[in-house]
Amino acid sequence: MAYPHYPSADAEFVIKKLLESNKVDSETYLRVGGTHTVNLKGSKPLHKKLVVVREIEGCINFMQATGLAVLHGFMGDLLTWYEKEKGWKEGAYIKKAKQ
Repeated sequence: MAYPHYPSADAEFVIKKLLESNKVDSETYLRVGGTHTVNLKGSKPLHKKLVVVREIEGCINFMQATGLAVLHGFMGDLLTWYEKEKGWKEGAYIKKAKQ
């Protein structure tokens, strides 16, 4: 079972990074409600190249966000975002030193 306190990622950030990826055709981006879709580049059948992202209350869950980041090459940016925006690093929330 997954750790129940993994941070969610901001949907706007993840979609922006996904569309900047060189693996997707950003012209195929479509949003319907809380569902975002985009196609991968190439000539594969549609069911193999369709990327569907579901957002809930402006957020994408940890597992989907990290999976997209690994597949589309923005994992470093996502981990930096988690550390800066959520205070989460290396599997746990971090406490920042008071100054």
